Amino acid sequence: MDEIDETERQREAAMEIIAKAGAARSCAFAAIHRAKAFDFGGAAEQLDEAERYATEAHKVHTELLVREAGGQQTDGGLLVAHAQDHFMMATLAQELAEEIVDVYRALGETKGGSQ
Repeated sequence: MDEIDETERQREAAMEIIAKAGAARSCAFAAIHRAKAFDFGGAAEQLDEAERYATEAHKVHTELLVREAGGQQTDGGLLVAHAQDHFMMATLAQELAEEIVDVYRALGETKGGSQ
């Protein structure tokens, strides 16, 4: 029974990571679209929201790692690997979005005034 419970907890955690990481990635791209329209306030809000989702995904990911490090038998599985992939892609999207927003901000300043 414990083995089944742990497997189900891993599945639930993986699905939560996928959902939160997906939301973080979506917010990161929304930030880029806002910056493209020179809406830097909106871009900052989207980046903040992306960070909140990423933090939530990171907490769940850390819980999985702590359980395994504590001796809990885990099978890893394709779903957990898929969740980690989503989390890594969301993190990359956030980092790139921050850089792109900065580029648009600099472009806006060179076009005549700080936006």
